[in-house]
Amino acid sequence: MIQKELYQIAEKNQAYFTNPPVVLKESKQAPLLSDTGVVIARNLIKKLGIAETIDQNLSLLQRHRPYSESDHVLNIVYNFLTGGEVLLDIERLQEEKSFLKVLGAESIPDPTTAGDFLVRFCDADIDAFQGFLDQAQDNAFFLLEEEKKKRATIDSDSSIYEVYGKKKEGADYSYNKKWSYNGLHMTLAETGDIVYQELREGNRYSSDGVKEVLPGTIERLKGHFKEVRYRGDSAFYDRNIVKICDEGGVEFFITADQTGRILTEVVGIEEDAWEPFTDGKELGNKGRKEVKKRKKRKNHKKAVGLKYNPNMKFKGKAEVASFEYQPTGWEKGYRFVGKRTGIVDKNNQLYLEDGLCKYVYHIIVTNSKKSDAQVMRIAQGRGNQENLIKDFKDGLGLSHVPTGFFNANKVYFKIAALAWNIKTWMLNLLKIGDGSVLRFKRFLYKWIYQAGIVSTTGRNTVVIRMAEGGYFHRFQRALARVDVL
Repeated sequence: MIQKELYQIAEKNQAYFTNPPVVLKESKQAPLLSDTGVVIARNLIKKLGIAETIDQNLSLLQRHRPYSESDHVLNIVYNFLTGGEVLLDIERLQEEKSFLKVLGAESIPDPTTAGDFLVRFCDADIDAFQGFLDQAQDNAFFLLEEEKKKRATIDSDSSIYEVYGKKKEGADYSYNKKWSYNGLHMTLAETGDIVYQELREGNRYSSDGVKEVLPGTIERLKGHFKEVRYRGDSAFYDRNIVKICDEGGVEFFITADQTGRILTEVVGIEEDAWEPFTDGKELGNKGRKEVKKRKKRKNHKKAVGLKYNPNMKFKGKAEVASFEYQPTGWEKGYRFVGKRTGIVDKNNQLYLEDGLCKYVYHIIVTNSKKSDAQVMRIAQGRGNQENLIKDFKDGLGLSHVPTGFFNANKVYFKIAALAWNIKTWMLNLLKIGDGSVLRFKRFLYKWIYQAGIVSTTGRNTVVIRMAEGGYFHRFQRALARVDVL
């Protein structure tokens, strides 16, 4: 009897999805802002003087009524920071009275006007805009806490932006035969900042233009960080890039091309010179309290692969060693660190080919004095940049290239880089997250997509009311931190 009563009580308190009837009525009260987190971004933009810096660097409009150059740029930035992925998404901000109240504006440029603004840019204007981006970033780096200024690691890579329109200026067939643009990305591993971004013709090689912008980027970062590093894949294995880093006192870790001569050097390394190599992840638990290890789950991919190919081969243990080598045409020799990974069968036995063990090689050229294992670990840390570039592309909706004009698209991508960096500065400067890790969509859900009621006082002060809870207190602390920067 007691058990039956307990069951009835539990059933009565069960949280069912009852789906009650819904009636729609027009609200006559103060408007609701669905993206209250944009206020934090707005205050940070004001603190960094971004609007004033834009207007000082750009002169595209003969008349500044009703909008200035900074109004047009920030209009697109706010579209990105509220989840917009195309220019047409600006329409939802136009119709949101609460958003206009937060900006203190009667209106904002519509999508067509935003597109017309982008088309105004010539090459000189784009250079001026890049100068503004550098200056704004310098202002943010100046406010960064000293703990984060110990090291800046520049990662370089390119990415293909496939387009579908037939009339896109600058589009071309890329190395993988896609009708596309090619984007060059230089990012900071420690903070997640984009320090340089350029949209290029689709047939450009990855490292094109790097030797022109890298010296200035290094010099600028040296003004803020105690140590600067450079990393790149084999597309950036270039004697000019190596020379720039070496002469600038910058440690570099660049994947080398596996030419016949380099592979001959690797194969010629004495067998006892090879040392076991691990990726260093197990070192992360050093000094921590011992915890019970989880039971390893079955590797389903391996099992399915063996089902279709019983003679399938896998990677085994890795080893590292180094040698000195001067490639043809280079001014001097450098240290090359090689990693070899044995190919094994399903029983973890080394695979033999012509009586010799078969290996996969990964080779790094460097000027670092660190051990072979440390060099390889640092070089492999560049892998996170691929996630960052993917997040930049997908998180800001950059799979859609907005206009048919090349310069307009280049500026649009630079404005996207500004929006990305504002997100990064919010997280790092206000100490509310890690800009190098937190993905853009997650950032929107955690910090931007929160509802609040917006009203104004007689003194033209904006008041935001939101439900008390965890986000309210986080929002309050973030606003307070902006004020004391």
